[in-house]
Amino acid sequence: MQSNLIKKLKKPWKVGGKEATEIEVRPATMKDVSEAEQSASAYQPNTFNMQMACLQVVRAGDFTGPFVVSHFANMRPAQFAEITDAMREADRLGED
Repeated sequence: MQSNLIKKLKKPWKVGGKEATEIEVRPATMKDVSEAEQSASAYQPNTFNMQMACLQVVRAGDFTGPFVVSHFANMRPAQFAEITDAMREADRLGED
């Protein structure tokens, strides 16, 4: 059974007009990978990771999306690394 990961953010993320202090992320599927590859080549890892985040992030605070690349594009790399770390952790937990 798939369960989502809820992760506190070190620094609030302004999304959907409000500041979010936590995110909810679900494990990825191969459909997600395929859709992200169609939107951004896997040879463009940063853009690909943003596309994956659009699909895997279920919620940021009260904002439930839809998430688009522009939500992530203005983040600092360290802040986006928190998102990608949560995505990897959700994927690992989804394997169990």
